[in-house]
Amino acid sequence: MQRGRKFGGHSTSGYACNVGFSPDGKYLISGDARGQLIVWEWKTGQIVKRIEAHSKVCIDVQWNPQETSRVATCSWDGTIKYWD
Repeated sequence: MQRGRKFGGHSTSGYACNVGFSPDGKYLISGDARGQLIVWEWKTGQIVKRIEAHSKVCIDVQWNPQETSRVATCSWDGTIKYWD
């Protein structure tokens, strides 16, 4: 177990934004209060990619287990988006 691991760089501002792991366990993804989708490398905790995904809070993110290069996000802006 890797206790105390921290991944900084996203804003939650009181929202409960969900996180998800890539099917291979190499990456962690999160939504944030600014509508961004953020991808971290699991081993280093470094941000790999930051995408302006939505105009409001990106409240949930899910990796597609069959198509491992794809991620779905949903937002308070009323949209669900599918990313490659």
